[in-house]
Amino acid sequence: MKNISGIKKLGYLFLIPIILSFSFECIFNKVTISVFYNLIENLLFSILLIAPLFFLTHHIINKCYFILAYLFFIICISFETLYYYLFKTYFSSSAIFVIFDSNMEETKEFVDFYIDMPIIVYTILIILSLFIALIKKNNLEAIRLFRTKSNKLNVLDLVISVLLFLKLSTLIIFNVPYLMIKSGIEYNIESKKFGNYKENKSGNFKNTYRSLSDDNELYIIIIGESTSRSHLGIYNYYRETTPELKKMSKNLLVYKNVISPHAYSVGALTKILTIGNYENPEKVSAGSIIQLANSVGFETYWLSNQRPIGPYESMITKISLSAKNHKFLTTTIAGNSKVLDEELLGEFNEVISNNDVKKKLVFVHLMGTHHHYENRYPKAFNKFKDDPITKFKSEENFTKINHYHNAVLYNDFIISELIKQVDSLHTKSFALYFSDHGEEVFDDLNMAGHNEDIYSKKMFDIPFVLWQSQKYKEEKELLFVEDRKYMTDDLFHGMADLLDISANEVDFKRSIFNKDFKERKRIIKDTIDYDTFFK
Repeated sequence: MKNISGIKKLGYLFLIPIILSFSFECIFNKVTISVFYNLIENLLFSILLIAPLFFLTHHIINKCYFILAYLFFIICISFETLYYYLFKTYFSSSAIFVIFDSNMEETKEFVDFYIDMPIIVYTILIILSLFIALIKKNNLEAIRLFRTKSNKLNVLDLVISVLLFLKLSTLIIFNVPYLMIKSGIEYNIESKKFGNYKENKSGNFKNTYRSLSDDNELYIIIIGESTSRSHLGIYNYYRETTPELKKMSKNLLVYKNVISPHAYSVGALTKILTIGNYENPEKVSAGSIIQLANSVGFETYWLSNQRPIGPYESMITKISLSAKNHKFLTTTIAGNSKVLDEELLGEFNEVISNNDVKKKLVFVHLMGTHHHYENRYPKAFNKFKDDPITKFKSEENFTKINHYHNAVLYNDFIISELIKQVDSLHTKSFALYFSDHGEEVFDDLNMAGHNEDIYSKKMFDIPFVLWQSQKYKEEKELLFVEDRKYMTDDLFHGMADLLDISANEVDFKRSIFNKDFKERKRIIKDTIDYDTFFK
């Protein structure tokens, strides 16, 4: 009986963080059936971690395993609990893809952006439970005495039963290690597919064609970050967050019904920049717009204020490396690297001032309005300070909204400066601006950020604006319909249309700029019809 009592006490050590996390989720979130499913999964997961103690005969190894297993359990359960607290949902593959595609600075900013008092209190209690487990006699001796042949077989039967139950009941989808391993394998497979972009800069397109011309040509694609069109003045937002673009609005085509295919960067941009789309997601590795431009003689450039690496080269970076020239302003591995987007202006001016190159296609990848919003603009753009309009009223929310609007204001300045630089050259040119995805900023949900697992309309709604030089307008006639329903997973075809490039892989019926454009269902989250769901 003493041995059984000791084993129970060992189990109680795992039960403490389980009950603590379950209580935290119930107190601060709406209690749903998923919370109870996750509770059961955590209990079963703890059994799987305790079970090896019955088979490890060496005392030191046994003790070390217990410490590592308990620490691992604490980290996993804390991770999922805090994620659920922040986003009202549990982990998914898309969330883990974002983690794999992030770097240390982005992770640090994420933590700083979302940390609050409940998180601090929960973290202290979890650390306390870990401390208790390490200093308290953990009854490993009881397991040693209980370790008979028949009991080992019973434990083995229990482990097999737990694993089968987790799998057959689908509760395994709540298990963090399982999701990390599964998603890690998927991410690695997907990432390897992008390896050819750097080596094969012209791709494998068939029957590419572009008419020859001696004109100087300059085209820029400005890729924003986390910007929802609903917060832009040029989309009739009540605050004037885009005064510079508004000044040049007569020369802008402002599209009002364009959405992103995803609410996170890696999912969105791997489709935006490539042949891949909803109907053919596997083609994200089959060719990019950069390669297509290279194949017809463009000198291509990728200028970025986003870090090129996380733990590995990101998928977006691998696509960008198909450009003949690339420059990343933010390259430090650790530490503070809050480089403002204005640093790109000098690099951009240097590129477009090179008169030796006649055909240029320049991609400018901004930090845009990525959180921390207050790190995205200088003090001179700290304009919005009064209480903004939102149904989620709190001083903290007001502050975040104001920071976001100041970041949008600065983003407006950067975009307009890029356009002005191009305009000053009086060449055949265009500038296309869009954001990779949108952002929820206390509009429909009581949160600031983006997460495809708790999606809102604002996370998919993006600005989409085209500027054209006079020379470009004279030689290229576009059909502008401001309310065309468009999803940017087809933008490969739209950019090819703007660049006057044809190939077997290019379909102008998928170009928002073309007279032959055909609308299609805009499917998000694999099965959801955006226009039906958000009408």
